[in-house]
Amino acid sequence: MKGLLRFGLVWLLSMLVTPYVDRFLSQLAERAPKDSLLEDVLEELSQQYSSSLIRSFGESIGELVFGAKKK
Repeated sequence: MKGLLRFGLVWLLSMLVTPYVDRFLSQLAERAPKDSLLEDVLEELSQQYSSSLIRSFGESIGELVFGAKKK
């Protein structure tokens, strides 16, 4: 049952938070100096890795709330 709750928590966080993180990182990239490394990193994070970051964050929250996964 904990596994199902953990999955639901990660899925819910991914669906609800990812668009906001994408928008936030895109806005930061727009404010960064043009043609800079910072701009490239922020654009890459917003386009490719934001859902992975949120999923990892959700898994961490799941472990805090429901305890560590049993192997």
